[in-house]
Amino acid sequence: MTSGEQSGTSGARRRQVFWMTYAGIAAFVVIQCLVNAVSRNTEFHWSGQHVDPREPFVWELTSAAMTIALAPAVAWLGRRWPPAPGRWLAFALVHPPATVAYCLIHVGGFHLLRRAVYLAAGAHYTGKLQLLYEYPKDLAAYALILWVFWLGDFLARRWSRADETRAVRGGPVFDIRDGATLIRAPVTDIVAASSAGNYVEFHLADGRKPLMRATLSTVEGQLSPHGFVRTHRSWLINPLRVRGLTAEGSGDFLITLDGGGEAPLSRRFPEALQTLRAPEAGA
Repeated sequence: MTSGEQSGTSGARRRQVFWMTYAGIAAFVVIQCLVNAVSRNTEFHWSGQHVDPREPFVWELTSAAMTIALAPAVAWLGRRWPPAPGRWLAFALVHPPATVAYCLIHVGGFHLLRRAVYLAAGAHYTGKLQLLYEYPKDLAAYALILWVFWLGDFLARRWSRADETRAVRGGPVFDIRDGATLIRAPVTDIVAASSAGNYVEFHLADGRKPLMRATLSTVEGQLSPHGFVRTHRSWLINPLRVRGLTAEGSGDFLITLDGGGEAPLSRRFPEALQTLRAPEAGA
C-alpha cells in the first residue's frame, strides 16, 4: 500500500541519492583542486619562478566552480540517455557532442571567472583559451561525472526496490508526504490521524507528528480498509492503538491512545464506539 502519496519512494530515493552524489563530487573536485594548487606553488618554488601564491588557487577553484556547476547537466543527460541495452545508439549520438559543449562552457566559464577575480584584485588575467589542451581533461571529467551519477542512480533504484520488498514483508505501508520529506509509515505504526486545517496530522507510534496536505475524509478512505475508525469529525483512530475509554457524559468518551495521547469519541459516531469496545480492539 502506498496510499498517502501518489509518487511512491522511487523518486524520493533517486533525489536523495542524487544530492548525496552531487555533494560527493563537489567535495572531491574542491579537494583535488586545492591539492593541485599547492602542488603548482611547490613546482613554481622549485623552478625559481616568481608567481603570486594566490594565483594557482584562483586558477584551480574557478575551474572547480564550473565543474560543479555543470555536473547536474551531465547527470540529466546521463539519465535521459543512459548507457543501457537498446539505447547505445542514442548514447553514442548524444554524449560525444555533449563533451565538446561541456569543454566550451567549462573553459569559457572559468576564463570569465578568472578575469572577474583578477579585475576585482586590480590585476589583469593574461591566460589564453587552450581548448585542445583542455579537451582531453574535460572529456575524462565528463566521463567520470557521468559514470558516478549513473552508478548512484542504479544504486538508488536498487535501494527503492529493497524498500518495497521490506514494506511487503512487513505489512502495508502508508506514504506520508510531509513537505519535501516522504515518510513510509507501516499502517500499524499510525496511532491516529487528526484534521489540522488544510492538513492531516499523523500521530505515529514513535512520537512523530508529520503533516500532509490532504483532507481527513481522503485519508479515511485509504485507512478504513485497515480497520481505522472515525471517532470525531476531526479524528481517525487505529483501534489496535487504543488503551482505554473514559465516559465524559452525554454519550461522549475520551480515548486514551498508545503513548499517552488522547482523542475524542463523539456520540455522533456510535459505530466507532462499538468497534472500540469489541474484544479484539486494543483496549
